[in-house]
Amino acid sequence: MSQVFKSFLDRVARESEFKPLKNQLLNYLKKESENKYKNYPRLLELMKNYWPKYQDRSRISHLLKDHYEEIFTFYLNSFFHFRKRGLSYLEPEAPTPVDFKLVFKYHYNSKEIEVVEEIMKKQKIEGNTESILKRVFIFAISSFGFMVEQIFERPFAFQFFDITSNLLPNNEYEVIAIISGREQ
Repeated sequence: MSQVFKSFLDRVARESEFKPLKNQLLNYLKKESENKYKNYPRLLELMKNYWPKYQDRSRISHLLKDHYEEIFTFYLNSFFHFRKRGLSYLEPEAPTPVDFKLVFKYHYNSKEIEVVEEIMKKQKIEGNTESILKRVFIFAISSFGFMVEQIFERPFAFQFFDITSNLLPNNEYEVIAIISGREQ
């Protein structure tokens, strides 16, 4: 687990207390992503380079389906410091030009979990660790909707359809989130 991930989680806890109410967590993560002065323009440029191929009929979902691994790994790893080896994706779907669905998985290792528990204790945040792990992961994904809007030039949002977690050996967790994105 990197020191950068720990610092990221500490900032999130300080600024949002990991609370989803009134979009505190989502708005903070959006702000956090926009503050990546090198990576934010790089990811926008990457997506803008792909967009002309999909722009006819505004097929944003097809762009995401065709490039999901590259785009989401870059976003989640470079912006929020989730480990690349902990991330995986399954079953990408684009049933319409503006609807997208993907199963996201993240394997939190024991050191990352210890850091979350340490931060919760330090910041006096109530709740259970498992729910915080889920929340941070799904809201980091959801914050990507704001970036899609800049390419698509229409309101776009990600919502979670289902989220589960599995306790693994060594007190590690795997969070599995089915996330759908669509034009609003």
